[in-house]
Amino acid sequence: MPLNRCLRPLLAACLALAGVPCLAQGDTRATDAGTAVSFLVPLGTAAVEAWRSDWQGLGQLTLTWSSTVTIAEVLKQTTGKTRPDDSNDLSFPSGHAARAFGAAAYVNRRHGFEVAWPLYAASVAVGWTRVQAKRHDWIDVAGSAVLAELMARTWTTRAGAPVVSAMKTAGGWSLQLQMPL
Repeated sequence: MPLNRCLRPLLAACLALAGVPCLAQGDTRATDAGTAVSFLVPLGTAAVEAWRSDWQGLGQLTLTWSSTVTIAEVLKQTTGKTRPDDSNDLSFPSGHAARAFGAAAYVNRRHGFEVAWPLYAASVAVGWTRVQAKRHDWIDVAGSAVLAELMARTWTTRAGAPVVSAMKTAGGWSLQLQMPL
């Protein structure tokens, strides 16, 4: 594995761990950090894919992430699970965790776990902040993670994998196979 490919996950893990002191204090800084990370993970992922000019991947990230977040919101409105702090019945699944896990699951499916594990670590940290704030329990967080994995399997292909597509034409159907040579 090239050195820079090894250092990127290590750097990401170090940056994630830099936030641990505020998480350990149990105040609103942990909740605020979790909210920020829940947006930074997908935005950072989109920025990297755009920088790499992986437009197909960016489209798949968009589908994976937006379907994860949308279905999570629909489930929140329909399941009626009460939050641990009894503030309302919008606990399942965690929207914050869905945002973070949506991007992590996409990266795992598209580029592999060796690249995605720091994003999974950040997603778990987001979930931890929601549990510590008594807005969710771990079932809510796990539900978001499972939903994100299902959406990644639905919308995301491995980078460099053959892609088959069909399109209706005036004379019938056209079948296209794309693969790296």
